[in-house]
Amino acid sequence: MPLDLARLRADTPGCELVSHLNNAGAALSPDPVVDAVVEHLRLEARVGGYEAAAVSNGALVAAGASVARLLGVDPLDVALTQSDTASWTKAFWGLALGGWFDGGGRILVDRAAYNSHYLSLLQAQDSFGVTIEAVESTADGSLDLDELDRRLDSDVRMVTATHVGTHRGLVNPVAEVGLRARSAGVPLFLDACQSAGQLVMDLPAIGCDVATGTGRKWLRGPRGTGWLFVAPEWSERMCPPGIDGRSATWVDERRYELAERARRFDEFETSYAARLGLGVAVDYALAIGIPLIAERINQLAEGLRSALVEIGADVHDGGTRRSGIVTFTVPSHDCSSVQESLAATGINVSVTEAPWARLDMEQRGLSAAVRASPHAYNSEEEIQQLVEHVGHLIRG
Repeated sequence: MPLDLARLRADTPGCELVSHLNNAGAALSPDPVVDAVVEHLRLEARVGGYEAAAVSNGALVAAGASVARLLGVDPLDVALTQSDTASWTKAFWGLALGGWFDGGGRILVDRAAYNSHYLSLLQAQDSFGVTIEAVESTADGSLDLDELDRRLDSDVRMVTATHVGTHRGLVNPVAEVGLRARSAGVPLFLDACQSAGQLVMDLPAIGCDVATGTGRKWLRGPRGTGWLFVAPEWSERMCPPGIDGRSATWVDERRYELAERARRFDEFETSYAARLGLGVAVDYALAIGIPLIAERINQLAEGLRSALVEIGADVHDGGTRRSGIVTFTVPSHDCSSVQESLAATGINVSVTEAPWARLDMEQRGLSAAVRASPHAYNSEEEIQQLVEHVGHLIRG
């Protein structure tokens, strides 16, 4: 069945109000997601928070199972969190507190590394004496696999890879990275924050040991939701920070026992309404079909790139395979003014800045870029409106 654009837009009331091309920031949620969140909040107001959670327990468990199905993994290896950064922090510091970085060693990162992930690495550098090394990119901006091969030796303790960067549209060859990390016996942490929901995800095929993502972007879930996958052979080595009575058992006065597998990353206190919304968002995407969503996003994004180049904008995405993130600059206009000008006409985009992805953007001499990110529910007319407005700016 072809993608039903009319239905997608009818399910998304925001489409009547704005041309939302900032889905890499936070997408417009469809009605079923909003309904699930609001209904649970109303249930909490009527019967109490604990009681509402008990009533909705089956749906809460199902939400985690839906995320696992999206990723192609066992639900026992998925925890729901409050953000991508929360997921990354729990897994990374769980590995550190489990003793993995005792004695130092080297951590290899790709140049698309996101700021909050890299900040944890800098903290580990100060705390454990690890060395951070950025693997160079190829001419098109992708992670250089030959360079990774040269750097991946017995002193390496961890590899990180960004599936799709926050700041440019290329898709990295992460399955090739996973193959190399497995051969070296070191964990691969995959940043899937910008890929889950817009690309087909098969974590076993990628071969990552940890993957993190958010609900608010391409999955169209509520803000304050995220997910964490940890392979069982690695979760058992991790001692996550901030454990509570959900993630561990207080055995006696001097001992505790961590829960098994991804359950050790769970938290008791969270927004149950938001988690239910995330589950509905994932089910909504799976019902449409991720391949159809991916095809539609790619069609819109590639059309936007071509049109922007044609009118004289500078597109900065690179890569041989690209995502729905389109980054560009407009000659003689700073990026914030372009964003503001588009917003005045009802077109939402964002500005990606060097501190978000410093390793790559500074190397390319970019301090900022405008980021447009169409989703499957966007129309060709909305793409054309953006192009026409940017064209007016270029022509002055």
